[in-house]
Amino acid sequence: MATAKPYRAASLSDLPNNFQLGYLNCEISLKCKQTGFKYFSEGYLHNVKMLKHVAEQTVNISAKCHRSQRKNEIPHSVEIDINGGQIELSNCSCTAGLSGCCSHIVGLIQGLVQWQMMGLSESPAELCCTSLPQQWGKPRGKEIKDVPAPSMIIVKPKMDRKRKPLKNSLIDNRKEQSNN
Repeated sequence: MATAKPYRAASLSDLPNNFQLGYLNCEISLKCKQTGFKYFSEGYLHNVKMLKHVAEQTVNISAKCHRSQRKNEIPHSVEIDINGGQIELSNCSCTAGLSGCCSHIVGLIQGLVQWQMMGLSESPAELCCTSLPQQWGKPRGKEIKDVPAPSMIIVKPKMDRKRKPLKNSLIDNRKEQSNN
C-alpha cells in the first residue's frame, strides 16, 4: 500500500496575502535591501521550488542564487520555511546567511512579493537566450555625440596621466554653409 507524501507542490497563492520583508526576525539594513533587490531584478535567483507540508501547512521555498563576485563557482542555496504568515526558518549557504538574514534571502523574499503582486501563480521560468529577442543588433542610441574633427582631444581615460592630451591639428577647410 502506498504511503501519502508529506509534501505537495505549492504555489504563490499558498503564501499569506500580505507577505513582506517584515516577516524576517532580524533588522535589515538599506544596503542589504538594495543588494537583495539587485539579486532579484537582475536574475540572480533561479530554480525556485515551493513545497507545502500537508499536515503542518508549512510552505518550504528553496532557490539557488548566483554569486555576485565568483559566478563560475556553485550558487548559494537559499531556503525559507513559512508557517501561518511567519518565517520559521531562513538560511543561506553564504557566510552571512548562517544568521538567517542575508541579501540572498532578502532577494528571494522580494521576488516572491513581486511575483505575488503581479498576480502570478508560480515563479516564472528562466528563459534561455534563444527564447529572447536578439540583443546584438540593438542600436546604442545617442550615447556618443558627434563633434567636428578639429575640436577632438585624444586621451586615455586615466586619472593620473604621464602625457598631456593630444589635441587635433587638423584644419577644417570646408566652406561654411551660408544661411540664405
